[in-house]
Amino acid sequence: MLAPTLAPSSLLGMLWFATLLVVATASRDDVAMLQQPRKDMEPSGLQMTQADSLENMALGPLMLKVKEECLSSTQQCLPALIEARHRVWPYVQAELGKEIKPYEPSSFTADFASAWLKDEVCHGKTFFLLHVWKAVGWGAIRNLQQLVGGNVKRHNRRGWRGDLHPYDCQNVSHPSTFTFVRNPLTRFISGYAQLEHYHQDAIDHRKNFPPNPVLNFLTGKPGSVERAMQFLDRFFVDGVLHDGHVRPQSEYFVKPYGNKCLLAVDFVGKMENVVGDWKRFLDSQQCHVTTQFNLTAGRHNSSSDTKHALADAAGIVGAASIVELQAGAQQSMERALHLQGTYLRALCWLYLVDYVMFRYDLPRGCNHPDMLHIAQLSNISVSDS
Repeated sequence: MLAPTLAPSSLLGMLWFATLLVVATASRDDVAMLQQPRKDMEPSGLQMTQADSLENMALGPLMLKVKEECLSSTQQCLPALIEARHRVWPYVQAELGKEIKPYEPSSFTADFASAWLKDEVCHGKTFFLLHVWKAVGWGAIRNLQQLVGGNVKRHNRRGWRGDLHPYDCQNVSHPSTFTFVRNPLTRFISGYAQLEHYHQDAIDHRKNFPPNPVLNFLTGKPGSVERAMQFLDRFFVDGVLHDGHVRPQSEYFVKPYGNKCLLAVDFVGKMENVVGDWKRFLDSQQCHVTTQFNLTAGRHNSSSDTKHALADAAGIVGAASIVELQAGAQQSMERALHLQGTYLRALCWLYLVDYVMFRYDLPRGCNHPDMLHIAQLSNISVSDS
């Protein structure tokens, strides 16, 4: 469990390189072009130099600064995340073997659930649950509903009961904010599978839930390795239009409300230990609850084929274990997976903030010397499985 935590410097010379590439529409030719290395660039031009490596030794302290600012939900969280993205981007390019402009982290209005608990349950406290997508968020909301008998308000999502206003988080009884996070790589795989599920469901049933428009331009067969690789290529261009299902979890901690709602996260639990962490959070609030976390509540449907395909595209051996995540398996998937490949290492660099911030061990294969240096500073290691 990640212990309960209470919570940029100026951008460097490469800031002008930070052009945010937001592509609202795309074409099949665009997607095909993104998969090819630049022909006018020699591979050696994308290799990290010794000077680059020495300069990025400062990445370790920067990652720790991001962790401090974002867990405290300060105004410096987003600038620190942007600086970290620019610092890791040369490594991402070197792994992929092509030049891509870095897309920046952005302000993200996360959704919350809030509930007031009776005195006999939890001393009249008010809980705010930060919903991190694809990290047992819906399950936590459903369990919170069960805890309070269904009297839960939802904020900031279209079609829900309204935005989170100052009066929602001020002058309330003993407020406490908590959330759950997940292993960054397995969350990414599950997020991709969820997006494909939504996309196919919308096509088959003409549902109103808007699928991600980028998926319309992926040419591979759903569930195929080819399509998963197209998704990976596009992810390094724009985060597949900054979709919340694959957005780094650290960005959910960006303070979105200015001075309106001051909701620093008091407790961060892990999906891999959700039963124990749910109990520990309630115990920390001195709640009188004996029921365990219901693992089946709030579960999404998604295709196991898409999870297998993405795992194969990223060079993940033993991908069958990924399916267990959809059933709420508790064990860390890093113990069941053997990881390798350039996509994997590029993902590790892009998600490095999450690995540091939430203290997840890096997958085996993410063993660049600079990455290992940062892991050592952050008291995380590389998984041996």
